[in-house]
Amino acid sequence: MIIALLLATAAPAAPAASGPVPGEVKTFKDWYVACDNVWSCEAGSLAKEGGDFTGAMAVRIARKGGPNAALRIALRPGEDAAKGPARLKIDARPALTGPLDGEGDTLLDAAQSLAIARSLANGSQAALVHADGKAVPISLAGSSAALRYMDAVQQRAGTSGAIIATGAKADTALPPPPPRLVARAASKLTELPDMKDYPKIITETGCEFRMEGAEDSVHPLGQREGRDIALVLIACDSGAYNFGAAVMIAERPMEDANTRWEFSPARFDNATGWGGDDQVAQVVNASFAPESGLLSEFAKGRGLGDCGVASSYVWDGEMFRLSERSEMGECRGVWEWPRVFIADVALVR
Repeated sequence: MIIALLLATAAPAAPAASGPVPGEVKTFKDWYVACDNVWSCEAGSLAKEGGDFTGAMAVRIARKGGPNAALRIALRPGEDAAKGPARLKIDARPALTGPLDGEGDTLLDAAQSLAIARSLANGSQAALVHADGKAVPISLAGSSAALRYMDAVQQRAGTSGAIIATGAKADTALPPPPPRLVARAASKLTELPDMKDYPKIITETGCEFRMEGAEDSVHPLGQREGRDIALVLIACDSGAYNFGAAVMIAERPMEDANTRWEFSPARFDNATGWGGDDQVAQVVNASFAPESGLLSEFAKGRGLGDCGVASSYVWDGEMFRLSERSEMGECRGVWEWPRVFIADVALVR
């Protein structure tokens, strides 16, 4: 229950109808599946409820949207496992293996990936065999439902390209294109606002529980329409491993040191990690890259980091727009949260 409450706090609220619509992460017993807005999907094994993490992410199946897209099946031994290619054993079938990639995952034969995925979905038992011969059981409970959901999102149900929901129709459905965004790189400013001169602004953000010694950060956003523009991240509500910051925009006439800065809440086209509709938007564990106009955040569901939400937003000169999001709602050993949203970003300097 504690984990569920933490995730409810960390996860972004539902987006407005007119804003970007990320995909979803679904859990089917001991498997998860996540699809993004361009139908790229990933399914994988979870750790057993209340058990250790040996089965988590042991098998991951990724597939892009579009006709006859190949599957990428990766085997990932645990950190303490023997180094070298792993093998996948499904029922009484011969063990499957392949080459290692740069991250230490074993990649199974792409030409056989569809047949392998079907074997996993229809199998009774499976195991990941490490390079030293140690076998780790992989639960297949929920694998069929997860892959059936992938078929549905990618509109392959009833086609020859489906993993589970096969049929006679041709696999022809095309995914929607990603949104196209423009990111504005920041130019240097001669001066940035000193937040010690603006205590009232901090109070008005609603940041009532600032940690002792909390430091705000200020970054240049550049100049636009005769005004200096800066990003202000005001250190706000914090916990043991999540640190919130209220996001404000500061403006003044261009290079006019005699004029005080004016502040307004930053606008986002999608809900951020923290903050309700009546609050200044807050980002969690945030970082900003002026050279790309990219504001990033991640909110852990628990300290281990195997669940939570991570988002990136680009500054387009007027507001921050969602450019990528990954998330995982189940705290069951998935350290690399699957992607649920992506956009094409063009950088303007």
